Amino acid sequence: MKRIRIVISCIALLLMLSSCSDQGSFEDATTALPWEAEATASTEESAKRNENSTSTESSGGIESNASEVVSASTDSSMSPGEEHTEFDPYYEETSEEYPFHQEGYPAPEDWPERYPHGSAGRLEGTIAVVSIFADDQFGTWDATDQKNRARNSRAYYDLRLACDFLTTESAKYDKTVSFLWDWMEHSELYYEADLKAVNLANVLYDYGTIDQMIWTFIEQNVDSEGIRKRYQADSVIYMVYANSPADMNGPSCTRNFYLGMEYPYEICYIQMNQNDRETPPSVFAHEMLHTFGAPDIYWTDIYSNYRLEYGITKDYVKQIDKNGLNDIMRITWDPKTGNYLYHSIAQEITDVTAYYVGLTDESETVKKWGFEPSQHAQQ
Repeated sequence: MKRIRIVISCIALLLMLSSCSDQGSFEDATTALPWEAEATASTEESAKRNENSTSTESSGGIESNASEVVSASTDSSMSPGEEHTEFDPYYEETSEEYPFHQEGYPAPEDWPERYPHGSAGRLEGTIAVVSIFADDQFGTWDATDQKNRARNSRAYYDLRLACDFLTTESAKYDKTVSFLWDWMEHSELYYEADLKAVNLANVLYDYGTIDQMIWTFIEQNVDSEGIRKRYQADSVIYMVYANSPADMNGPSCTRNFYLGMEYPYEICYIQMNQNDRETPPSVFAHEMLHTFGAPDIYWTDIYSNYRLEYGITKDYVKQIDKNGLNDIMRITWDPKTGNYLYHSIAQEITDVTAYYVGLTDESETVKKWGFEPSQHAQQ
């Protein structure tokens, strides 16, 4: 089935990289993490960090700071983020390095027929999640460094929370969703890539070069078809983690499917640190939903000259800001406190997002506002 929304111009491609990166400083765990029983932090320390993890966004609940990327501004009022280093991560010196080569590597010619919406279709069935830890110009994943190992471990924890959240929310729509994500159990889901020629913090605007590098890396190193067949996966998505330095200002964002893509691979670029703030698990879930067709339903400066996907209007965004719609495609912080949560996700998947990711066949909101149909509507 052909995709309803045809995206051709570079401007439209830019909009397909949907950002979601307003982040607070990482809170130390007050209880033992599942894979590290001895990881603890004092109640007093956690309380202090909770005070410093409030959202600094003041423009009507907008979660993206894409406009900050353009101006390269920083929020000097933010407290410096603290590294979560009181535990040593689960893995030792066992990770295999996968070399990256610059030359192109073509995708299978028949993938548009096999995967008409890219590597991720509807949010249903079994979904494989491939994790790629990428070194770039300013950040590396040095396994000998305790802070890097801790951040790698936190990515594992946050990905689990995001997958659990998506599974639970999908069940509310009577859909069975299971994620195959645990690279500790399935080593074929874990990779390391050398992207030292680029700055991953610029991925929202330098998507052409970086996408091509990641797509080529996947084609050369990841047996995507083998993963699909082995686990009978309905979809495969690719998480690329950047070990961003504290002063980096680039947002997390997603390369979701568009007509004319050279490769089927849908990629979530996760900046593990942005403006000295650690990325919460809610951002993981938000970006993952983009791969299944979910649009942003918040307004930011990048949309001033263009438009949101599916014809979603600024008037609609203003209305849901007023009524506080707690959809994960609108906000990623706790709506009650304004704090970022690092051990849970406080949002929901409401009817408009459920419709666009294929959990439902219709949405009263979409009908009322006259938005465009979902990419899944005619499947």
